[in-house]
Amino acid sequence: MTSKLHTRQTGLTLIELMISVVLGLLLVTGLITIFTGNNQTYRVTEAHSRLQDNARFALDVLSKNVRTAGFSGCRPIEHMEVLIIANDLLDKEMLPETIIHGNEATGANWSPNISTDLDDVIEGTDVITIQHGISCGASLTESISNTDADISIFAHSCGFKINDTAMIADCTDAHIFKVTDVSSATGIEHAIADTTQNPKVIGNITPHFCTSDASDAAGNCLDDKLYNYDAELFKFAFTSYFIRLGAGGSPSLWKFEHTSNRAFELIEGIEDMQIVYGLDTNNDDTVDSYENAQTVENLSQWDQVVSARISLLAQTLENNLTTSDQIVSYNGAPVTGDGKLRRVFSSTITIRNRVQ
Repeated sequence: MTSKLHTRQTGLTLIELMISVVLGLLLVTGLITIFTGNNQTYRVTEAHSRLQDNARFALDVLSKNVRTAGFSGCRPIEHMEVLIIANDLLDKEMLPETIIHGNEATGANWSPNISTDLDDVIEGTDVITIQHGISCGASLTESISNTDADISIFAHSCGFKINDTAMIADCTDAHIFKVTDVSSATGIEHAIADTTQNPKVIGNITPHFCTSDASDAAGNCLDDKLYNYDAELFKFAFTSYFIRLGAGGSPSLWKFEHTSNRAFELIEGIEDMQIVYGLDTNNDDTVDSYENAQTVENLSQWDQVVSARISLLAQTLENNLTTSDQIVSYNGAPVTGDGKLRRVFSSTITIRNRVQ
């Protein structure tokens, strides 16, 4: 009887093993490529989205403030008698001529010169300064009996504190002063300086509420201004916006409050700001030309500015987002690439209080 020996192959040959390894490597490489590509796409999309959000926030803040430049509750503030009695604002350029004012970057300098209050402004970037009242529902409950009397107002949301800057106005006159005490929920004092308190009370000059700067030898008003029920009390904003490095090391949009002498970082990733101003030279509520701050200053035409065209250069905070440098032109020149994404955002804003 004859038996046959059957043999079966077990395991893999060397060639089959090598083919399997190669196929596995190709599969892993493909997965890694897909993952890396998706991750890079996500980084770019996320960074670009944040860039847009930052720029839109910055433009929204700037637009809101430009629109309300010179707000005093009713008529344009240029048509009112505005007096400054706050001690810390006496040496500053104030209303009504300067409801909006700018500084054009000229190399390492600015024209006109920027305020000494502003530190570390990035060279080549413009500065804009705006002044206006902020309505907070503070109407008078009674007329002011004398120029030194407290201002009595209805319950309000202003939340005034000592050394806040306020403006009282009645569409004819306005006074900008320092709050020296809040005697109750509805009483606002406006006395002289008091260095014995902590914090020190900045206070106001005397006489207080007059219809002109003139006073007699004894320091009394020649013509008292006794505000009545039709007057309103506002918070007063005197703010400069500029570009400087932020806490994270990237250029940011900052604001400086001249009334409190403090600077705040608003939003990071704003690399540059350029501004031109719309001039209405024939009082027809139409812009006749757009000029930079240097030209407006040289022509003494700030009182003819009816709009501002603001252009922002925004950048991503992350780098290594592009395989080649992005080509962006801004302010008439190409921007040097560094692996970051950049985009230009522009808006033209009308000053409501200067057009009909």
